[in-house]
Amino acid sequence: MNSSLMPPKTFSLRAVLIASLLVFSLLPAATVGWFLYRSNVQSVQLLSEKVIEDMTERIKTDVENHLAQAHVVLNGLVHAQPDASAVLRARQLIASPELFEQAAFAMTRMTPDVPRMYLARQRGDFLAVDTFAQEAATLVRVSERKAGGEGRRFFMAASPGDRRNELPAETRNFEPRNQSWYQRAIENKGRAFTPISVSAMDPQLRLTLAQPVYATNGSALGVFAVDLPLKRLNQLLQGMRISSHGAVFLLDEQGFAVASSTGDELFSNDAGVLQRHKPLQSRNAIIRQAYGETVSSLGKTLESSVQRVSFLRRVPMEGDTLVVALKPFGESIGVRWSLVVAAPESDFTAATRAALKDTLAVTALILALGALLAIALAWRLSLHFRRLGTAAALLARDEVPPAYPASRIDEVRQLSQSLHDSARELKRNRTAIRAQTVALHEANETLEDRVASRTAELNASRDEALGAARAKAAFLAAMSHEIRTPLNGVVGMTTLLADTPLDAEQRDYVHTMRISSDQLLGVINDVLDFSKIESGKLELEDEALNLLATIEEACDIGAPRAREKGLELLVDLGDDLPGWVLGDVTRLRQVLLNLVNNAVKFTDNGQVVVSAHMLEGFSPDQGALIEFRIKDSGIGIEPDRQAALFQSFVQVDASTTRKYGGTGLGLAICKRLVKLMGGQVGLESAPGLGSTFWFTARLGHAPAPEVAMLSGLHLVSLAGQQVAVVDDTPLNLRILDKQLRRWGMTPMLFERAADALDWLAGHPVDVVISDMHMPEMDGLNFARLLRARMPALPIVLLTSGTMPTGEPARVFDARLLKPYRQSQLFEALARVTSPPAAIEKVARAEPAAARNQFILVADDNAINLKVALAMLAKLGYEAATAVNGREAVDMVNASLLSGPGGPSRQYAAILMDANMPVMDGFVASRLILAAHGASAPPLIALTASVLEEDRQRCLQAGMIGFLPKPLRIDELSEALARYARQPGQEIAPELIAPVTQDASAGLKPEPLLIDWSRLEQFREFDDEDLSITREVMMLFITEMPQRTDDIRRALAACDGAVLSQAAHALKGAASNVGAQSLSDACAALEHACLQGLWPADAALQVARLMALAERSCQSLEDWPAAPAAV
Repeated sequence: MNSSLMPPKTFSLRAVLIASLLVFSLLPAATVGWFLYRSNVQSVQLLSEKVIEDMTERIKTDVENHLAQAHVVLNGLVHAQPDASAVLRARQLIASPELFEQAAFAMTRMTPDVPRMYLARQRGDFLAVDTFAQEAATLVRVSERKAGGEGRRFFMAASPGDRRNELPAETRNFEPRNQSWYQRAIENKGRAFTPISVSAMDPQLRLTLAQPVYATNGSALGVFAVDLPLKRLNQLLQGMRISSHGAVFLLDEQGFAVASSTGDELFSNDAGVLQRHKPLQSRNAIIRQAYGETVSSLGKTLESSVQRVSFLRRVPMEGDTLVVALKPFGESIGVRWSLVVAAPESDFTAATRAALKDTLAVTALILALGALLAIALAWRLSLHFRRLGTAAALLARDEVPPAYPASRIDEVRQLSQSLHDSARELKRNRTAIRAQTVALHEANETLEDRVASRTAELNASRDEALGAARAKAAFLAAMSHEIRTPLNGVVGMTTLLADTPLDAEQRDYVHTMRISSDQLLGVINDVLDFSKIESGKLELEDEALNLLATIEEACDIGAPRAREKGLELLVDLGDDLPGWVLGDVTRLRQVLLNLVNNAVKFTDNGQVVVSAHMLEGFSPDQGALIEFRIKDSGIGIEPDRQAALFQSFVQVDASTTRKYGGTGLGLAICKRLVKLMGGQVGLESAPGLGSTFWFTARLGHAPAPEVAMLSGLHLVSLAGQQVAVVDDTPLNLRILDKQLRRWGMTPMLFERAADALDWLAGHPVDVVISDMHMPEMDGLNFARLLRARMPALPIVLLTSGTMPTGEPARVFDARLLKPYRQSQLFEALARVTSPPAAIEKVARAEPAAARNQFILVADDNAINLKVALAMLAKLGYEAATAVNGREAVDMVNASLLSGPGGPSRQYAAILMDANMPVMDGFVASRLILAAHGASAPPLIALTASVLEEDRQRCLQAGMIGFLPKPLRIDELSEALARYARQPGQEIAPELIAPVTQDASAGLKPEPLLIDWSRLEQFREFDDEDLSITREVMMLFITEMPQRTDDIRRALAACDGAVLSQAAHALKGAASNVGAQSLSDACAALEHACLQGLWPADAALQVARLMALAERSCQSLEDWPAAPAAV
């Protein structure tokens, strides 16, 4: 039969009531008894723990006081941390042993617990004074050994220097410098205890405390030492009473017994060899079990290892519980001992157990009385409940049960009456419910039809609204792109027109056109970003970024506009700011740049300060919360305008005659980007008091990438150098003071140049940092006066205006434009404060350790090959070269077909140029992967193009990395560290240098003719004579006529493909030598030819390119006379 269909087991109400009453009568008595017992047990346990803890602390103090006597006696010779006079006295005692003997005679007699002192000198001399008692008399034995001798000679001495009573000499060789106490002191270079040993002459445990003494040149002169017998510790412990059966013992750091309250033997003589005992060998069972618990509870370590942990716990023992306390001590005086106190818990709980028996007897009596009462009450209650059960059965049959008004129990009488009344009411309600059910069913049928109709209408309205929003976003994006195309032509032609001969009026017109086109391009960028956000197509990247570099890059872009208005743009970063984080570098820079440009736009004088600090530390799920603040001294914003400022198309000045331009989209875009970053944006401002825009972002933790350092100057230390800083702005001084102190420098701050001159007249410093624009005396006049007084003192200029040139520039050793990068300031200070030899040494950083990896570089440009090979050598890689794709394919085939042991080495990676003669990099990559599959080396694109379509072409060809030209050593190092491999490994394709379209591209400053910092990077992998740098420049200058002839011929033939290829080749070569303007002009020409149509202004672009090529070659020929970027 199915058990689930069987009725459950039932109980009579009488049985339940009897059991319940018994329980409720027993429960209070049992609870009271249990609480009384528990309270007494806890009180006794706490008392026992308190007694043991107090005894442990008392014994520890007495033992430490005894051990400290060794330090007290040794301090009579030399302190543990001696001053100059104490060191001099110690050297005198070493040099004159007779003085030591006099001091030892006096101190050993005054301190019986330290009876022996001795001295050993570095050349092998030894002198010891040993005081001992014999027949109520105090005797002194002197032992000595001369340098070069063998055994010691012994004398009984009545006074220092007494050698009349000589004892038998030692027959074996005694070399004090080989003794453990001597070697321990020399190794520690300071005071130290030796491990416990057993004295042969006076069989007992002892400790030796030794301390070395050094000469002025740092060599050891000798060692003082004192012996401390440990017999008194046994006496001390035996006088302690824990309880009737309690015990206490000491352990050293090796787990051996040092002393015991039970008088156990601490060592034994086994065939002439003294062996120390462990507590496990004790005659006392309490000590043995306590030691066993101590060893087992310390993480299953060896018995010979005592860890530095404390505990107090209870452990079971036969018929009882053992309370064990472990207390490490002695580290403050030079030992690592442990004190163990143990006692049976029964010593403290006997009275409590007797009380428990009395409680149980009282509880049994209460239980018997409760049982009798429960039976009587249960019989009476069961009778009433049987009557109520009969009434409920009648109610179930739709009958009206009778009431029982005669019951003396109120609850029973009320319940019977309620059953009677409920039955009557229930009968009336059933008829009404049946009628309502029919009506409700009819209403439900009509309601479903109405809900379905309304739902369809709402869905149609929602679809219509979503379609309208998508159409609007698509229209904005399409129109932005359509406007951008002709606008790029306007900007480009305006730039070219500015390079032609113009009079003053025409140049003013061109300048106005350029400013207007830049502003329009900014508007288009804002509209495009806004449309992306509205349509939900904007997704943030999540990649490692350098937070400091990102902030400084945004400030670099906004700096030219600030300089034009005479503003100071300052960067103030918190000490808690992390170096590398995970986030979208492009969008973070866009928000920063937008807020910086706004601050500059609405500020006519004063300064703009960019600061950042961490609000919340890193957490695994949310990352760190970083706050950025951009504070200006501009016009300020009215309170009623602040609330709507972050809405779309809202401006601070909304009138029709606004002084400041803009679409009103910038802050709205910032707000939405910040929200995507998990942060908030806000404003603090008042009219006339400037504004502070702030925003937060949640950024994940990212480890710093292991890339090669860009400069060897990071090896230079500025710590300890004195620097004078002159600036009339207190905020500038505060920022510089904080930064210089981070590098370990000691800055002196001055707001007036005259005060600095007066102070420098009497205080030498290592370097001076001066602002340019100051009242009373500017930076140039200050530097000239200072140079006249102190010609050799380095001076570094910080200026927010135009960089001085010519004779004013030569007054300064280094010049930096504000806002400067921290790395720029560090390198400038390192260069001007370090000797030339040191600069040359650190500038030529040692080559990286050989990596045993072979790299193939495929490029048709000799300059590119030269730069790549030098960088690879710097990073520790070996390399081979190919000048076209066909040659690269043949070299890879020969390498892989020969096998690991073949004559050709296998390549760890291939740096593949995209555009090469004979066979380009795309075809070569496909052939290599088709022939070798997963065995092929990783292919990394090496190209001067940064277009998204070229990046996709590299991916489609099978390349897994993308390195743009000009090649940078840090990007190359990161790429090879990520992709270069040994044969047999496989790597999933992904790009490491994503090409992003920065919305702030239109705001970048004009490119330099020559970016001298590019040539400075060559120092990282060049020799002392800069031979590689010179060779690369000469190759560029020598090949220039051939490259320009190729461009002219392609122009004459109107061949767009050839012209694009020639421009691409020259672009790569120009970027390698830092010819930035020429490289940009080549890129523009290449891009124009790639559109598929012959550019209408091809001749004008080529003419401008030829002029830039001539100027670039002339500047490179004048190198190194050109000023290097500091």
